[in-house]
Amino acid sequence: MQDSTIIDLLFQRSEEGLEALDKRYRGLSFSVMSGVLENTADREECYNDLLLAVWNSIPPQRPRCLEAYVCSLSRRVAIDRYRHNTRDKRSAPYTLMLSELEDGVPDTPGAEDDDGAITAAINDFLKKLDPTTRVLFIRRYIRCESVEELADRFGMRPNAVSSRLYRARAKLCKYLYKENIRI
Repeated sequence: MQDSTIIDLLFQRSEEGLEALDKRYRGLSFSVMSGVLENTADREECYNDLLLAVWNSIPPQRPRCLEAYVCSLSRRVAIDRYRHNTRDKRSAPYTLMLSELEDGVPDTPGAEDDDGAITAAINDFLKKLDPTTRVLFIRRYIRCESVEELADRFGMRPNAVSSRLYRARAKLCKYLYKENIRI
């Protein structure tokens, strides 16, 4: 079933849309969540939260790319669960990863906070990166892989991976500033 059909079914409040979403994106959602959560029971609970979030947000929202929308919500729900589970343990590796993204993000005047505009700008930015840096960036900040895992996967030193990611984040900040987007 096509994404547009699934979205139409969700707009009609048809449970068939939710079942089609489950069939099409369950594996992808679990893959995204596994980058954040190690516990299978937590991932199952988060998946149910994800389905509820999709049900509650469509309508009124009509995502242009359902796959990206589901990935984003999956990551958000998993991070919320992770934060809940580690509330008293602030030195966790994912907290560090998230803080990397928060550092240096410009708060510029300009366009209103529009998820669609932000998503489009980030996608355009990622297309301009060299392929290795793009994959490193996505695996680090979407899939939540550690710097050490990325270094092993790409045959690089951890410092080299960290440097590439730092430069990519700096370029992203400049790009968002230039595009007049604030987060």
